[in-house]
Amino acid sequence: MYQVDVDKEKCTGCEECIGACPSSVFELEDGKSEPVEMDECIGCETCVEVCPEEAITVTEI
Repeated sequence: MYQVDVDKEKCTGCEECIGACPSSVFELEDGKSEPVEMDECIGCETCVEVCPEEAITVTEI
């Protein structure tokens, strides 16, 4: 299982993570990315790689 965190101060709502995530973990809420399906995360860290603001961290728990 993985913990996905988005730094709301860094996130610009570009939706790169939403489009890149193979597990559809993210949705846009109030103009920011929100990990709403964290149980679906496979830990690939694609979201971390595509985020231009370096706002996402994925941690194995």
